[in-house]
Amino acid sequence: MRTALNTATTRGRALADDIRLCGEFGLEGIEIDTGKLDEFLEGCTVRDVRGLLDDSGVACAGLMAFAFRPFGDAPEQLERLRRYGPICRELGGEVLLAFIAERLPEGMDRAVAVERAGQAARAYAEAAAEGGCQVALEPIGRASFMDTPAEALAVAEAAGHPALGIMVDTFHSWKSGVGPEDVRKLPGERVLIVHINDAEDLPPEQATDANRLYPGEGVLPLAGYLDALRAIGYDGFLSVELFRPEYWADEHASVIRQAQEHLDALLRR
Repeated sequence: MRTALNTATTRGRALADDIRLCGEFGLEGIEIDTGKLDEFLEGCTVRDVRGLLDDSGVACAGLMAFAFRPFGDAPEQLERLRRYGPICRELGGEVLLAFIAERLPEGMDRAVAVERAGQAARAYAEAAAEGGCQVALEPIGRASFMDTPAEALAVAEAAGHPALGIMVDTFHSWKSGVGPEDVRKLPGERVLIVHINDAEDLPPEQATDANRLYPGEGVLPLAGYLDALRAIGYDGFLSVELFRPEYWADEHASVIRQAQEHLDALLRR
């Protein structure tokens, strides 16, 4: 598995500095938020970003995030996928992350919801495939629909499109009661990217994104999750994604250095 940083971890900091520091501290990849990317592209080009990545020895782990709206009309998201797909490929990546952004409609049978979501997911995959990319469906912990990797997989299977897979996020999995034993049941070839993060010692239903911690500093069974990912043959990126204001206020280099050091220590363990 390869180490990476999700740029949400350094909110408010410039993408160029994110890339440079990832290379300086030995992270192998970077998962780029489209908002940061757009800020950079106001005065530069996609080729400039690719040059920074190449010069720093950092790979593009993917672009994020796109709102997956399976029960309504989402033409703006399809257009965003068509826009960013070619950009992602030019940067050397191929994964576009789409998080569940709608609740289960009241009264809708879950099996019907999976079929409806599968139709929507197919449209997302087709839009991404135009640019040579894949869509990774992201479950959100304790959401009313698609709150687990297994349900995201059911949606992907209902879609029946080769450019569609899922992602695993350790924080969201923990919030939804998904343990390492559940990850072992996933087909490794369908897992396109993994977000790895830890959390404070709180009841899962009370934990928010602000309670995330560097890997190894909290209560999540990260070693178990990693063992499960190895068991299913996952060899992609482990992207550190933290939404902690305390980290956003820290010195930029310190955040990226700590993300790398904590993840490296976890992998060595």
